[in-house]
Amino acid sequence: MSMKSSPYFNSPQFAQAASNLSSLFEPPSGADAAGWADANAKKAAASRIQQLFDYRNSPDFDQQSFDRGNIAVGNYAPTSSFQALDMNDATKRRGDDITAATSRANNAADNVGAMDRTRLSELGNLFVPLSEGQVRPELPSDIAGQFGVTHDLPAAQGREKPLTETEFNARTLAGMSPEMQQAAAFGSTPIEPVVTPDGPRNVTRPNALGQVPYDKPTAGLSVSMDKDGNVTYTQGGSGGKTTEFQGKQNAYVTRMRGMAPIIDTLGNELTDFKQAAYDALPTVGTIKTGNGMLSENYQKASNAGRVFLQSVLRLDSGAAIPPAEEAQYGDVFLPRPGDKPGTIAQKKQARDLALNGVEAGMTPEQVLATGRAVLASGGDPNATSAPSARAQQQGAAGGRPSQKAVDFLRSNPGAAQQFDAKYGAGAAAAILGGQ
Repeated sequence: MSMKSSPYFNSPQFAQAASNLSSLFEPPSGADAAGWADANAKKAAASRIQQLFDYRNSPDFDQQSFDRGNIAVGNYAPTSSFQALDMNDATKRRGDDITAATSRANNAADNVGAMDRTRLSELGNLFVPLSEGQVRPELPSDIAGQFGVTHDLPAAQGREKPLTETEFNARTLAGMSPEMQQAAAFGSTPIEPVVTPDGPRNVTRPNALGQVPYDKPTAGLSVSMDKDGNVTYTQGGSGGKTTEFQGKQNAYVTRMRGMAPIIDTLGNELTDFKQAAYDALPTVGTIKTGNGMLSENYQKASNAGRVFLQSVLRLDSGAAIPPAEEAQYGDVFLPRPGDKPGTIAQKKQARDLALNGVEAGMTPEQVLATGRAVLASGGDPNATSAPSARAQQQGAAGGRPSQKAVDFLRSNPGAAQQFDAKYGAGAAAAILGGQ
């Protein structure tokens, strides 16, 4: 049989159609199978999820079963389940509760212990040794019970505190009469005798300004004042008794004569720096704190020097001597630390002249000026003059006139005769001539 060619055999369209028909009957490929399997798995998973959603709304819903279903389908891990979260919350809450309870218990125990320790400490403070003047008050049992004590705590007092100098003086003054208190208040306040219509009176120095000074009459001279303030000098008999001033003058001269040899012999002790420092320590009451550290010879020389200076200074008024004034005179008449032998010899000469000056009736200021002149002159005896004849005459007659008497004479020249009667012939002229 002869073959006949067909016009469709080589047709592309026909070939494509044949290929399409054959593909309809060929077995599925691996990719197709995998795709179908994946689609089926997703469909099954979606179905299970749908079932879980439906179960959530079921009246028989159980949280544990619901968690297991979600864990089974892989929706969340077991530790993320609702039950796990609830358990974790409960566990944490329990831990917090335990921690808080433990903290409260510890704090309560600490507070109790602190209160016990405080009570013991405060109780101990009540029984510490008491200082001077300190008082521990009585504690009744209801207060003492707070410290664990079941009975009253009696009051106690430390040793009585020594009184200060001010307190001692105040207590002493409180036991005095008003008159003695007034006298103590005045203390060493300088006083001056003045002439009043009721006779001579002692007044304080400021109150004496402008008043007529009163000098005790000598050998018949008396001074009086009437109610109008007129002063009268009355000259009586000559008399030959020693005046009060002369008596004091003689007593001080005697003291100076007795002290001078002691100063001359032991005066070098006063130049010791160390002992002078001890001697300068403060005085407590009437006790010199440094006295026990001084040598016996220093004490003798210091005491002799003090008596010598007081004999010069007290001749004027008899009042207490300020320490600064005593030190001023001591620098001129007594050996001091650092003095050279020549200076010590000058001060001895100054003491000799001071003795002669007091004996002649010179004032303390004149005696001091004479001593300073000796030191300034280098020790030349001719550089200082001896007490003048006028001073000696005044001293022999009625003593040295006070400054108030001099001022009164200058204001009342007519009283020159009475002035000479008291202080020696020519005494008034010597003062009035120098106006």
